[in-house]
Amino acid sequence: MEPKPETTVARAWHSDSTKIAILATVASVLAFVVVWQQGTVLGYKDSLSHLLIGRRVLVGQTTGLGQLGRIWLPLQHVLIMTLAWNDTLYLTGLAGSVFSMLCYVATCVGLHRVLHLATGSRAAGWAGAAVFGLAANVLYLQATPMGEPLMYAGMVWAVLAVGQWQREGRTSWLFIGAGLCALLVLVRYEAWVFSAAMWCVVLQTCVSQRRRFWRGDQSAQGLLLVFGFYMSAAVVAWLLWNQVIFGDWLGWLSGTYGSRDLTARLELEQVGSLRLSLLTYAWGAVHVVSWPFLVTGLVGLVLMAVRERLSPGFSAFAVTLVPSVFLVYGLWSGSQPMRVVEVDGDLYNLRMAVVLLVPAALFTGYLVSRLSARAPGLRALGVGLVVAIGSASLAVALRGGGESVVTEVEAAQAWLAYEEQREVGEWVAEQTSGRVLVESIFNEWVVFPNQDRVVYEGSQDAWTSGLSAPGDAASDIHVVVMRTTPGDEDSVHDALYDTDRLRGFGVVLQTDNFLVLEKGAPGDAVRTRQ
Repeated sequence: MEPKPETTVARAWHSDSTKIAILATVASVLAFVVVWQQGTVLGYKDSLSHLLIGRRVLVGQTTGLGQLGRIWLPLQHVLIMTLAWNDTLYLTGLAGSVFSMLCYVATCVGLHRVLHLATGSRAAGWAGAAVFGLAANVLYLQATPMGEPLMYAGMVWAVLAVGQWQREGRTSWLFIGAGLCALLVLVRYEAWVFSAAMWCVVLQTCVSQRRRFWRGDQSAQGLLLVFGFYMSAAVVAWLLWNQVIFGDWLGWLSGTYGSRDLTARLELEQVGSLRLSLLTYAWGAVHVVSWPFLVTGLVGLVLMAVRERLSPGFSAFAVTLVPSVFLVYGLWSGSQPMRVVEVDGDLYNLRMAVVLLVPAALFTGYLVSRLSARAPGLRALGVGLVVAIGSASLAVALRGGGESVVTEVEAAQAWLAYEEQREVGEWVAEQTSGRVLVESIFNEWVVFPNQDRVVYEGSQDAWTSGLSAPGDAASDIHVVVMRTTPGDEDSVHDALYDTDRLRGFGVVLQTDNFLVLEKGAPGDAVRTRQ
């Protein structure tokens, strides 16, 4: 009796992609549980910013799309706002983490598919997925409401879409790749240069395939115009948003609290020094990617460049290195901050190096694919070594409670540094009622549990009214919170401290760095920290 042919569902269930998706989902959920138990899901202050922006669109004193702001790119916040209206999802961080976790799974599956498509080797796909999927720093980031996991997934699937187009010639794949690059433009700024580099890959492919530019069907011209239109339309849309809503095309770059402004406040030694910028990023790569996969990735890159003769297929892999190159430029130019112990004595923004795991995974997978096909056991051994190295690094991280995971260490340090802010924010949430006047920037933990009640610098007329006359009925301000740190006072302090505008308000909480006043309070200060 002949066996029954396997159904489509059965084939899908037994496919490598399905198995990787299941394993990645399990790893993602377990990682979230571990990170939650360690209390660092919201360790990065930027994770609060993402949640705050997503919630403000739908919940707060001044709602609307204008609350998306002008600094952070909007796609992640548009996703977060679909869940952040729920108090539990918002306060736990799950409103953002769930998208990071989904993107982690998508990246693992995408890496396998890209490598299987490019090499025809299942082993290569498993190796690439293992390099990325077992990386402790990736597992930490995907458990948080950070934007990087969205970029990783978009990059990998854009490479897959363009790779499919290169092999099959179907323009639908190119449209998908163009759409993904357009979405990436709205996720992170380093994705802008990735998308531009991917356009160059499309150009190289058209030349390699001898598509016509100026004669005949002019297909190359059309393909380049379409791909470029999608990408550039997203950039133009963001610039127009900044100009129309905030009156400054480049406010996200050079305005107050823009990337250059915030970087300048850190006084980084890397600015203007290419040597220190390269050295800083190199050390970041060592901490995040690890020596073994940096070596295998580099060997795989050189091998692919030689064997593929710098083909369009190789270029599609190589463009995943572009964000890292751009970030080195950002360090040098003063638009992207990063600090490592070996250069600066402390850690800051190490997550910028995590993107290097994408090309490391791709080129390590390619290296495994070049192991002799005549000896299948050799490729299996290669995959086994990759999994063993990744698992060993992950086991060390788990045994050490995350102390070897530099991104989590940095986040844990930030968590401790903002302990006072959290206490103030929780006290205001539990002990007061009514609208709260507080500056959001650099006071995020004060704002976070009180978002629904907050009047802040993005509240437009309500903010101006609150600063000029908080006691008036029109302002309807019941609580005023100001940061009093000497030399780092916030705008609420500058506008209201020791002025008649606060007549009718009394101090109800005073800490080392914050003063909380409530309308109608008698004025007896309650000091919680010395």
